[in-house]
Amino acid sequence: QIDTLLNQYATTQNITDRAAQSGDTVNIDYSGAVDGVAFTGGTATGYDLTLGSHTFIDGFEDQIIGHNIGDTFDVTVTFPELWRLHRREGNTIPLSGKEAVFSVTLNAITQSVVPTLTDEWVETNFAASDDLHTADALRQYFDSALYANNLDNAVMDYLLTNSTFKEVPTQITSYYIRMFLNYHSQLATQYGMELNAYAQAKATPMPTRCWRIPTITLSIWLSRICLSGHCGAAGHHPTQEQIDSANSSYADTYGAQRSML
Repeated sequence: QIDTLLNQYATTQNITDRAAQSGDTVNIDYSGAVDGVAFTGGTATGYDLTLGSHTFIDGFEDQIIGHNIGDTFDVTVTFPELWRLHRREGNTIPLSGKEAVFSVTLNAITQSVVPTLTDEWVETNFAASDDLHTADALRQYFDSALYANNLDNAVMDYLLTNSTFKEVPTQITSYYIRMFLNYHSQLATQYGMELNAYAQAKATPMPTRCWRIPTITLSIWLSRICLSGHCGAAGHHPTQEQIDSANSSYADTYGAQRSML
């Protein structure tokens, strides 16, 4: 947790005395072509790309490593199968399985500098907001938060293990099936395929895929049902004021009433 926090406070340093390395962020111009023909979406200027992030097609980022600021060079990659089609103003170029050559110009190199955990750093960043003044105090703060989180998880695990669910409400399963189908329908559309053809290409029949509701998501809903049931049995119920407050907060965030979502 502390490492994550330190990374959030990382600063950016310009690199001018060496070649690009994995982990650097490079600013590049690039223009790609397939069979000598430029395709829509394959050109950009001033794009920031972190090397090693696997944001681009496999092999693209690796071929930037070792180049210096001002270099212009070719990057050759092969689009994976089922790669989406680019459609712009009637111009359709199939990219699936195609070799593409990108002309790349390296404009700048930067690296992320993570601060060192010291009393001074804690004093500067957390004294006013959290009344924390030393590195030890920050560690104790995170230890306490971790303990509380683990305790919550242990209680929930106990409740789930020792509770009996007669059935999962159909509203929950229906919602996630629709969400699942919508997600894969969008992917199929990007690939220019019908949903069933997309499912067959993925080697899993769609009815089977539909029932693979993400375990973590289903677990969250079961946890909520479990808590609701135990709280109700113990006589703990939210007041109307609390319900209205929750709905208001939800509406502020998502722009709709909870009951409408």
